[in-house]
Amino acid sequence: MAGRTRGSAGLLRRFAQPLPLIGIALLAVAAIGYVAVAAGSRSRSSEVVVAARNLPAGSRLTARDLRIVKLSAAQSLLVHFVPASAEASLFGRHLAAPVLAGLPLGRASVAATGRGPAAFTLTVSGLHALGGNLVAGDRVSVLATFTNQTGGATAKVIARNLVVLSVGQPPTGVQQASATVPVTVALPNPSLASELALANSVGNIDLLRDGGNTTAAIPAATASAAGTSP
Repeated sequence: MAGRTRGSAGLLRRFAQPLPLIGIALLAVAAIGYVAVAAGSRSRSSEVVVAARNLPAGSRLTARDLRIVKLSAAQSLLVHFVPASAEASLFGRHLAAPVLAGLPLGRASVAATGRGPAAFTLTVSGLHALGGNLVAGDRVSVLATFTNQTGGATAKVIARNLVVLSVGQPPTGVQQASATVPVTVALPNPSLASELALANSVGNIDLLRDGGNTTAAIPAATASAAGTSP
């Protein structure tokens, strides 16, 4: 019993020496530092706005383009994304940069209000706008057919590779097939507006989805009036 007492006393004396005390203090400081770093780097969950589909730059945002997801990340990262509470404020605004499906919308990827791309609205028969299959984000070429005084006609390309920003909905009912729908396209160069306006006013417009092949030539075509030579 006396031996155990002397051993315990010796152990206490060794812990009371400067070097063991310094070691214990360093371990305590390291443990506190680890806890502080872990607490600071802990991720948080927040609801953010993400793209429901691939959205090219210039897209005019609608409800079907967006969805809400809960994202866990560091707060320093979350602050750069558009929160779910701001979703409604995005409708009608344009993207300044493309966003892939499923990725969060960064605050910098949305163009400031009033600073969207140059745009022009065409009025096109639904049957000539891909039969109702045209959607925002498509890239189209605008073809216009003009009729001359002799009854002949000429079709030519007015513009190519334009991003569709929005597509209006045709009315329901028996008039749907023949109704016109507004189609708004982004203009890479505002100088295209005058030719588009003329085609919109006196020509018949068709929209062609190039399918990514924007380099193939689309030659003009002419047709003579019935009973005359070309």
